Amino acid sequence: MRNKFFKRLRDDIKENYIIYIVYIVVLLVSVIPLNYYIYSPGGLVDLTDRIKVDNSYEQKGSFNLTYVTTRHATLMTYGLSYLFKSWDLDKIENRQIDDESYDDIETREGITLKETSYDAIIAAFTEAGKEYKIKRTDVTVIHTFDYADTNIEVGDIVKKVDNKEIKDVEDISEILSNKNINDKIKIIVQRNNKNIERYAIVKEKDNRKVIGILLSLIKDVETNPKVEYVFKRNEKGSSRGLMSALDIYNKITEEDLTKGDIISGTGTIDEKGKVYAIDGVKYKMIGAVKSKSKVFIVPSDNYDEAVKIKKENNFNIDVIKVDTLHEAVEALKNR
Repeated sequence: MRNKFFKRLRDDIKENYIIYIVYIVVLLVSVIPLNYYIYSPGGLVDLTDRIKVDNSYEQKGSFNLTYVTTRHATLMTYGLSYLFKSWDLDKIENRQIDDESYDDIETREGITLKETSYDAIIAAFTEAGKEYKIKRTDVTVIHTFDYADTNIEVGDIVKKVDNKEIKDVEDISEILSNKNINDKIKIIVQRNNKNIERYAIVKEKDNRKVIGILLSLIKDVETNPKVEYVFKRNEKGSSRGLMSALDIYNKITEEDLTKGDIISGTGTIDEKGKVYAIDGVKYKMIGAVKSKSKVFIVPSDNYDEAVKIKKENNFNIDVIKVDTLHEAVEALKNR
């Protein structure tokens, strides 16, 4: 029975080998990844149910994230990018620090998503004049540089260095200042919810003592009312910060800044409410317009690009530039 099956399969391949070859080629060009990303316009993510705030004030409109549709290019999509005008190619190295792997980029951008999101809570409560408490800060590794001599990995949370508890990046810098170049230091990190011992060799870089890791501060923030994010697995990066802060501010204050409209925008934010530039304005604005957004809020450094795109495409959307959360709040109050 088994021999008959393989005989029929062999005969079928002999008769239809061209079809099999075509099938294999199509399969390969569809799945083999290249060192490119493909960017194209995205859409809006309504934050109404994505940020939950206890006893929040009612709002008639909505605050929305804008996003870029990002694909890891294959041979097939690489070719298609030359047919679709809204698809742009970019080398992976332009998103890399050193020679990061694709997975490390995704992990890093997942961490920065959380950093800016929790900074947005602090910024919103500060702007609203409401109290908050930082219960814990996780000093989290988002990159290890090529020159580093360490077995620390991206995603590790640094708990102790030379038996001293770490609560901030400056804590590590202070410890390193008292070390010698090439000293080996013991580091306790949390990985997969377990504390394990790692090491790092002290190096000198730009006249500073370093161990070759890049860190992010993820804050555990306690507020009243309680704020809870609903993150999606495919969400990455720091550009949601400004719009998250605006949505939270609107939910904890009485005046409805939306005025019944769809409000969209982009920009990362720090805990002091400072707004910083982002990439992908073109794709985000196109997505906002397609989704009937009334307002598009951008950092000042992205404003000229946004206005240029609006004029070139005759978009009917109000573009607001801001440097801080406070400016964004005032602009929405006064429009």
